[in-house]
This record gives sequence, C-alpha cells and structure tokens, in this order.
Amino acid sequence: MKYIALKLEHFLEVGGIKKDMILLLIQMLSSLTALGVQPVLLTGDHDNTAAAIAEQLHLAEVHANCLPEEKLNWIGFYQDKGDTVCMIGDGVNDAPALKKATVGIAMGGIGSDIAVDAADIALVDDEIKELPHLIALSKRMMTTIKYNLSFSMGLNFLAILLAITGILNPVIGALVHNAASILVIINSAFLLKWKKK
Repeated sequence: MKYIALKLEHFLEVGGIKKDMILLLIQMLSSLTALGVQPVLLTGDHDNTAAAIAEQLHLAEVHANCLPEEKLNWIGFYQDKGDTVCMIGDGVNDAPALKKATVGIAMGGIGSDIAVDAADIALVDDEIKELPHLIALSKRMMTTIKYNLSFSMGLNFLAILLAITGILNPVIGALVHNAASILVIINSAFLLKWKKK
C-alpha cells in the first residue's frame, strides 16, 4: 500500500484536534510512515483548519475543502499513478471514495451505514490506532500466502515427479499431499497470534 487517505473529522473539535488524540495520531501516522505508507489528509474543512491539523500531525500532503466527488478524484489520481490506496472515512460523503479505493476502511461505531456498506473493512470500535497493526498484519498475511503456495506447489510437483518415476506409490502420494495441507494450515494458524515486533 502506497497511500492512505485519512478523514479525521470525528477527532476534531473547535480549535483543533482533541488534546488526548494528538500523541496517539502522531504515533499512528509515524508507524504508517515506517511501513512505507504515505498518509494524506482529505477533508471538507477550510484551508486554515486543514493546515492547522496538518501542522499538528506533521502531515506533508493535505487536500482541504473536498466535496465527495473531489475525494473520489484524489483516490483516482493516486490509483492512476499505479499506487495502492486505502481510504478511511465515516460519513455518507466518504462512501464513493471508500468504494473506489483499493481498500476502504469505515469507522463502524460512528460511521454511517452507507459508509460501512461501501467499505471493505469496518473498524467496529473505531480504534484508529490499530491501523498500523492492520496494515502490518495484511503484509504478513500476504507473505504467508505466498510461502504456503510456493511450498505446497513445490511439494506437489516433486510428488508428481516421484510418482511418475515409480518411486512414490499412490497411497504415499496421498499422505504427502495431506501432510502438506496440514503444514499449510498450521503455518497459517500462526497468524492468529501474530504481533508486530
């Protein structure tokens, strides 16, 4: 994932971000940047408000005064560059961008039903701090899938070659195939307890 488009309105109050959220958001954005993700703020707020938020959160890229179609256009702009884009939103006006993004994440607790329906993922408890873990876990999951596919296809190919040459009989071949399936399941099960180090 290259870009993550954020909508932070529900963390805002008059005069800026809620004080207790500033450090949490800065830490989350720093974790995202460390994962190679470029945070971008898309907001319907005025330029001055958006600039103040961006300054507090150390965001390099901000797009203010965004209407729903402009958010949609920004998502399309990043995708046209060949980048993978994640959109996080909570309102009806975010639904088109959530749907267009490679991955749409809705705030399930405070989000509108339309936003939740348009998104691929709904954060039920609205814990935005879990985003870096979600992205790191998804990267780990893709690595596990690639490893499992390579392992099982390689073992099956080897078993077929051994069966063709007569070294491996059908019963042993079936056992090897089932053993490979069990190893793939066990390897995948490790994701249930996985935590980023």
